[in-house]
Order: sequence, then C-alpha cells, then structure tokens
Amino acid sequence: MSAANTETLARMRAALDQHVAGSMPAQELVRAWRDAGGGLALPPVYGQAMEELLRRLEMSAVFAQDSCSFSSSAVTDQLARWLDKAATA
Repeated sequence: MSAANTETLARMRAALDQHVAGSMPAQELVRAWRDAGGGLALPPVYGQAMEELLRRLEMSAVFAQDSCSFSSSAVTDQLARWLDKAATA
C-alpha cells in the first residue's frame, strides 16, 4: 500500500475514533471521510462500500435509533472493518 494511502487511512481512523468517543458529530465524520476517500488509490468497490456506509451513518444520525433499521454503532463497527480491509488492499 502506498504511503499516501497509509496517511489518509490513519486520518480517517482518527476521525472515526473521535466520532466513537463522542467528540465528532456524524456529519463531520462523513465530510472528513468523503474528503479523504477521494484521494485513496483503492479499487472502485471500496469507494462504493464506503459511500454506502456513510449514507447509513447519515440516516442513523437523522432518524431516532428506534426508527432506523441499523444503529450508528453498528455502522461505525463496519467503518472500522472497512479501514482494516482498505489497509490491506
């Protein structure tokens, strides 16, 4: 993996960690990931998967947890797995 990918993924992981810790709102996390994700040298399927997860996170932030089919914590767990897979791509 390129050094640029490594640095970008580290920034994305830091943003995710801040969100999970409660110091970064979902909308800021989504914006940070979208800004960073465009610069990654990964197969297109990674971008598609990332965008789907970010849409889910946005929806879980907009709707009450009980009216949404998935929780924000489940989505953040999936984003963490996405980072792990992207690091080995």
